[in-house]
Amino acid sequence: MSEVIMKFSSLVNWLQELKRMPEEYWLEPIQEGKWSTGEIIAHIKAWDVFVWDERFSYFLKKSNTPPKLGDVEKINKNASYEAKSGITKNAMIDEVIECRLDLSRKLLELPNAIWEEKIQMGDSWITLCEYIKGMVGHDDHHKQQIEKFLLYKGIELYKQEV
Repeated sequence: MSEVIMKFSSLVNWLQELKRMPEEYWLEPIQEGKWSTGEIIAHIKAWDVFVWDERFSYFLKKSNTPPKLGDVEKINKNASYEAKSGITKNAMIDEVIECRLDLSRKLLELPNAIWEEKIQMGDSWITLCEYIKGMVGHDDHHKQQIEKFLLYKGIELYKQEV
């Protein structure tokens, strides 16, 4: 459990590095027809909030989630609007860091038994541990997209020293 939370909260270190990204690329789409880095980062925050507000209660109560998922399109559209609202890159990153740290603290406070208790989510059964691992995978997917874009722009977030 603590290893999963460590991986989940490690996004914070990556986000700190992302602050070095030039502001000029923040709202540039990472590819034709794709979101910008700013929109992706706002999307991660939006889903952290959704998951805490709308999903974790089902794990705590050990009850099935309702068959209807959250309005994915609406959540994503609102995240895109937030990224383009005039908020600065560093302010957005700080908000996501604060949100992720808060969520990580809340997860650490949960009793161990909750982490392995399976609940039904839609057509499948899942533990909180598996759910958080899925969120880490989601983070990794978006990190790779952003890093690929930045490399194309000639920017490396993590410089390795020899």
